[in-house]
Amino acid sequence: MAVFPLVGLALGGILIALDYGFAHIFPPAIVSALLFTSYIAMYGGFHLDGLADTIDGLAGGKDREHALKIMKDSNIGAIGVVVLVLLLLLKYTAIDSLPDGLRWEGLLIMPVIGRWTQVWMTYGSRYARENGLGRPFVEYVKERELVIASLITIVVSWLTLGVKGLLAVITTALIGLILKRFFDKKIGGITGDILGAGGEICELIMLLVIIAIV
Repeated sequence: MAVFPLVGLALGGILIALDYGFAHIFPPAIVSALLFTSYIAMYGGFHLDGLADTIDGLAGGKDREHALKIMKDSNIGAIGVVVLVLLLLLKYTAIDSLPDGLRWEGLLIMPVIGRWTQVWMTYGSRYARENGLGRPFVEYVKERELVIASLITIVVSWLTLGVKGLLAVITTALIGLILKRFFDKKIGGITGDILGAGGEICELIMLLVIIAIV
């Protein structure tokens, strides 16, 4: 997980290359739609599934155990669908609204921020289940992994967007902390679904921050 942001950096580089190629063929709105679709395809939409499961668990869970049971269910509920569609709509719109002078920069650091958020949310957290895909990550991440991931993210954000990049990192760090504290009180920790949800939410917030401070 120390190099999660580097994985995001590679994904961001691919997005920039695709943006350059698509822009020579299609109008801007279609380019943004193709970019967003390509990005989801790169990571298989795994984090979006986590977002939908997390929302369903929060919306329908009567208590901790019930919420965790709902989150583990492979079916998706109505609330999960609504939130998922809203996030996809907002994220596509945000990508399409990135100004020309900051478009490639935003595409580059979006996946970096999203994957760093997962490291940040994992650090110092408890795993809410006895077993699960996210458990090894939660148990493994210590100060070394957080420091390395954070340094990579800060350097990339600073070199890419300067003060705007650092502001995006600080904002998403606060959101990640809020989410981490909330789920610790709500269900006694985090799960892989929650990490995926946190990454998706913070990617959107990062894009909104960049657009808002232009």
